[in-house]
Amino acid sequence: MVMKTRIQLDFNTFVLDAELFDTDMAKKFAQYLPYDVNLTGWGNELYGTIGKDLGEENPVEDISAGGIAYTNQGNYVCIFFGQKPAWAVEYIGRIPDNQWQALVENPSQGSVIIRQKTR
Repeated sequence: MVMKTRIQLDFNTFVLDAELFDTDMAKKFAQYLPYDVNLTGWGNELYGTIGKDLGEENPVEDISAGGIAYTNQGNYVCIFFGQKPAWAVEYIGRIPDNQWQALVENPSQGSVIIRQKTR
């Protein structure tokens, strides 16, 4: 069985559980946790820089709602809740079970702390 890294996205007013995939890029992302990210909104996407260039592995052009991605163009972490990426990004994780809909209802988020979930 493949163990996924369980993380939390803490938006201050609510917290979403998420998981990182078992890929080299997701593992690189996980090794620098936690991140405190100032967010910008673009349609149904939030993004902000993590301040680290993790390189590029296997960028894709479409991310499903609830998807978490990374791009070395700006060193951004991107959280998708209905938006198509502006360019190909690394699909590194997801927010399961439609929890991401909290972002549709509260799209104006100024920051997020991304940390490993302890339990």
